[in-house]
Amino acid sequence: MQKYQNWIWQQADWPHFNYDIKPLLSYINTLSRLIGALEMTCSVLAGEELLDTQAQVLAEDAIETSAIEGEILRRSSVRASIRKQLGLPIEQDDSDIRTDSLVLMLMDVRQNAKRPLTEEMLFAWHAALFPTGYSGLHKIQVGQYRGKEEIQIVSGPVGKEKVHYIAPPNHQLEDEMKPFLFWVNEENETEPILKAGIAHLWLIMIHPFDDGNGRISRAVTDYLLSKHFPLLMQIISFSKQLSLDRKGYYFMLEEAGKNGLDITDWLKWFLQTLTMAVNESQWIIEQVIQKTHFWHKHKDTPLNARQRKVLNRLLDTGERFEGGMTTRKYASLSKCRKVTASRDLSDLESKDILQKRPGGGRSTSYALKL
Repeated sequence: MQKYQNWIWQQADWPHFNYDIKPLLSYINTLSRLIGALEMTCSVLAGEELLDTQAQVLAEDAIETSAIEGEILRRSSVRASIRKQLGLPIEQDDSDIRTDSLVLMLMDVRQNAKRPLTEEMLFAWHAALFPTGYSGLHKIQVGQYRGKEEIQIVSGPVGKEKVHYIAPPNHQLEDEMKPFLFWVNEENETEPILKAGIAHLWLIMIHPFDDGNGRISRAVTDYLLSKHFPLLMQIISFSKQLSLDRKGYYFMLEEAGKNGLDITDWLKWFLQTLTMAVNESQWIIEQVIQKTHFWHKHKDTPLNARQRKVLNRLLDTGERFEGGMTTRKYASLSKCRKVTASRDLSDLESKDILQKRPGGGRSTSYALKL
């Protein structure tokens, strides 16, 4: 079995990270500008629109922070849990104890970021991740530091495993966590966005829990960002962006874990990823605004339930709805026959809501006329 003998926490100066600020400044400045623009865009949203956006983003965060670790949650269950907590109407309550607990945790992270971070908070968040006391089929220690003497992150077949990382032994955990919590809570000169990136890496390197270390580290990142950007963290999903580049995420963590205390490369990647998350949220907000304007324009247009459902789907996805709306897609989405779908689409075209995209015949597809 392949092992590295000198992990980051075995460095003499651990946990005194260092980095070169110069190559990071342009990313920080760009992020600050984008965050300002996003918050300005949000200022035009009505209360209900902002709440709907928060629900959409929170759902992505819950689903994707779990997906990074290979846990697949039902979207309908997550949405129901969120809408319950936000006091929004629910057509069908598909929530369960896992999604209810996860959503409560993610909301607590964002809404109570002014509190100092404590062991008790971390333990409560951890317990919310594993409400049954099990991770899959394995019983784990929940709401407390791990009992395992050594945790190894490995991959590969038995006998040919590759060791990606070995965490500090459990008897060191309290000594590891005390300086971490002190640093997180103290008012220091570290740039707030960089502080979130450092804390993310630091906690993952400690790996204090039996399971869920990645999810807790991402929660701490959101907690720190929420301290300084409370509105921003209601409308972005950093975990979704990490999930889109899961391989890159794991690679950067592995490299940071074995290459000493200079974490410039990690912070650069962190800033780039956060920038993409902010850009994604800007797109989502613009879609929400466009959707509001659309329905205001067509508030008196007679439409059936099928048409409204399909139009909402097109409004939510915008130009990302590949290939436009076809008879086949319409029939599938609205669960109707193709002849009905064709009639509905023609009706929407006649009402100046849809327009034909280039092409014809069997390949006829439609786009929203905005």
